[in-house]
Amino acid sequence: MIVSGPRSVTQDLRLGNVCLAFARFAICFTVSLVAAPAANEMVSPQIKPSPGDDLFANESVLRIHVEMRPQELQSLREESRRYVRSTISAEGKVYRDVGIHLKGSTGSFRGVDDKPALTLDFSRFVNGQKFHQLRKIHLNNSVEDPSYVNEKLGSELFRAVGMPAPRVGHALVELNGRQLGLYVLKEGFTEDFLGRYFKRVDGNLYDTDWGHDVDERMKRLLGRGPDDDQRDLKAVAKAAREPGLSRRWQRLTDVLDIDRFFTFMTLEVMICHRDGYSLARNNFRIYDDPETKKMVFFPHGMDQLFGKSDLPWKPRMAGIVAQSLMETSEGRLRYETRFTTLFTNLFIVDRLTNRVNQIVASLRPYLEKQEFKAVEREAAEVRERIVRREFDLRKQLSQRDPALLDFKEGIASLAGWTKVDEPAGGNMDETTTPEGVRALRIVAGSKTSASWRTTLRLGRGHYRFEGQTRISSVTPLPFGKNQGAGLRVADKTLKAINFTGSSNWKKLAVEFQVDRVEEDVELVCELRASAGQAWFDKDSLRLAKSSSDQGDRLDHAPDP
Repeated sequence: MIVSGPRSVTQDLRLGNVCLAFARFAICFTVSLVAAPAANEMVSPQIKPSPGDDLFANESVLRIHVEMRPQELQSLREESRRYVRSTISAEGKVYRDVGIHLKGSTGSFRGVDDKPALTLDFSRFVNGQKFHQLRKIHLNNSVEDPSYVNEKLGSELFRAVGMPAPRVGHALVELNGRQLGLYVLKEGFTEDFLGRYFKRVDGNLYDTDWGHDVDERMKRLLGRGPDDDQRDLKAVAKAAREPGLSRRWQRLTDVLDIDRFFTFMTLEVMICHRDGYSLARNNFRIYDDPETKKMVFFPHGMDQLFGKSDLPWKPRMAGIVAQSLMETSEGRLRYETRFTTLFTNLFIVDRLTNRVNQIVASLRPYLEKQEFKAVEREAAEVRERIVRREFDLRKQLSQRDPALLDFKEGIASLAGWTKVDEPAGGNMDETTTPEGVRALRIVAGSKTSASWRTTLRLGRGHYRFEGQTRISSVTPLPFGKNQGAGLRVADKTLKAINFTGSSNWKKLAVEFQVDRVEEDVELVCELRASAGQAWFDKDSLRLAKSSSDQGDRLDHAPDP
């Protein structure tokens, strides 16, 4: 009964039959890869023809010519996000008065005179004008992914398990006769996109706005009616903030597509989408489905994947909804079950690395020899990261959950420090100073945000993380509130770090609260600087716990 019948895994997921969907998925995933579309995408068969099918049906690289008048170029120099008119030529067709603006965030944004990322809205100024039946496409410059592979692979993985995600291709772009080179082409979040996954496309579609989550105002991309109160977002935020865990679970299931959210969350963690919703409250969209009256999260901005192979499979979540679900016993069980199911049936190294090879091979006919070699080298690194991630996840999943940290007279020594984001032009090592101090050292490069970290399981209570730190010629970065060397606790609200210049050994300490019965907490010895060095005395790094009520201060703890 499970394997018969006409429905696909995607259809089961849409209808909410998640147990059935994953049983079918485990059986038919291999078939869906072998009997894939012409482009060899790792996705379930489509239910119905959709706008843009012909654009993404094969892996050809489009040649797109963009023409803008001098006044439009100047407008984009002054206001990069404001639409101006352009003329687009592709495949022998000319599209006039196409809306165009620049896109990209801190790492990927480039000006119009460089290699800009672009949004093209074909119906912005000409009602009904479309490109391959699509209203909007994005041309991403992929400056943070020189392999040009991650976005496409990530999208295919999400769509393989029925999650809404934009289709992805490639294009060679020319701007006013200037060759800009290879781009990643993505479909836009429009009614065309929504129609592939939902019966109704008249719901509210929200975009994160500078790190805003469901408890803050978000940018509405689509929707009908007034946008004054955003009550659908407020309902999710209120459910997530419900203090009673059993009641919280029920309230979230009332307003959130729970099954899809667990698939969304586990896959973000599995592929190390560290700049997504679950881990960074960034790069996501939310749709209020008027058919089910529940909110659905979509992935976005997947140009940096698999980058931290040892990322814990149960990390500290940053997104409010992810956090709140993982604090419930039902949520933790659902997450663990979904993660192991997806890891077993989706994260198959040979298939993933072969898919990378296929994507790269499709680019060969369109690139110059040296350009293709550069892409090929970067893609080899992506394949290696996939292999390392699978190895680390398999190792993690075979281990027992850590025990609560053991305290003796309210004090616990700390160990298990690992490097995170070792700086280019600098280095990190464990060393012994001339005076015999065993230390964790960070030597800054020109743009350093590096740290030594360890993760502990703690019970409810009030804690102080402390240790001795020495710095030499530490120069702050030109941005960010945290500067220099310091101690902090990941994802806890603490005062800003500002320890710069040069200083002999100085005791630093931060206090924090754990409100859950048990919680995995990440302690951080950090250096944010453009030059200089920092040493953290390993033997002095320790955690003190209040011996009285959890709200008490920790002034009684003796110095090391």
